[in-house]
Amino acid sequence: MATGARAGTTGRRWAKTEETRKQVLDAAAAVFIEQGYTRTGVSEIVSRAGSSVGSVYHHFGGKAEVYLALWESYVGELAHAAADAVAKVRASGVEDPLAQFEAGTRAYLDATWRRRHLYSIFYSGDAPPEFETMRRERSQEWVRRNVMILGLGKNVEDRLSVASLTSVVGDAARITAGCRTAAQARRVAEHAVVLIRRLYPGPR
Repeated sequence: MATGARAGTTGRRWAKTEETRKQVLDAAAAVFIEQGYTRTGVSEIVSRAGSSVGSVYHHFGGKAEVYLALWESYVGELAHAAADAVAKVRASGVEDPLAQFEAGTRAYLDATWRRRHLYSIFYSGDAPPEFETMRRERSQEWVRRNVMILGLGKNVEDRLSVASLTSVVGDAARITAGCRTAAQARRVAEHAVVLIRRLYPGPR
């Protein structure tokens, strides 16, 4: 009984921690959108979250860490959507790497549309000093994953092809985030797929 009680207490504490983190991140997103990173203070995030300054520092460490945690949550959601779509296509028996990449692209852009309100936070140029390094590393990791999906990367031509295809998806995400309707966002995704088919060199 004592063990079960401890497990239950630990579970509730973990759930409370996650709830607090989410409240802070949601509040930070709203304030960053309104005021930008530089002009935002921890006190404003705390006020919007209905939390405390101590809670923010306990769970994150400071404003920069809140921003970076929000970024990780954002890109993690997009990456998960794409990876899940690729996995489902593979599980259905589709072996064509281009078809898998297209499925991942559509899912990535759909997630971008759903989370479009966050896009401006990370691409306005107003961010913590360490953010650019973090974003660059994430972009490199994205290219590496696409190399694996597409089965390319044996030579410099392949690496250029994958970088170009990744850039198409990135530019499509930027335009998707600025779309006014879901229909526009779908058109962007379908045109991105058209461009990807034109650029894809095929397996070597």
